[in-house]
Amino acid sequence: VYASFWQVLIQVLYGVADVDNVAMNTARSYGLGPLARLRYVIFPTALPYLMTGVRLASAVALILAITAQLIIGNPGLGAEIAKAQSGGSYVAMYALILATGLLGVLINLVMRMIERKVLSWHSSVRTEVAT
Repeated sequence: VYASFWQVLIQVLYGVADVDNVAMNTARSYGLGPLARLRYVIFPTALPYLMTGVRLASAVALILAITAQLIIGNPGLGAEIAKAQSGGSYVAMYALILATGLLGVLINLVMRMIERKVLSWHSSVRTEVAT
């Protein structure tokens, strides 16, 4: 959680910094309060960055979970990889490593699918779908 949090936080900070000053000033001139500006101006601008941060954080979380299982020996894919390696079963070890890689690809594909659904209105997703 600690390592994944920083991925998301940094992306959200970049997203908030990317808010257009003209849009903020327009929202202020229309009398939108701070919460309305947050909802209608800041959040839509930062949401693509947030989704990217969550996708990056999911990869980091998987890597750290497998590494912790390798080192500490908690039950899971990492512990099974370590057990197969120490037992000399290299075929099983590489099969588990391949399964871990496929799990990472699957997590990334699911996160991209969620990103496309949530950000269907955003220009980066629209151009991605159009090509």
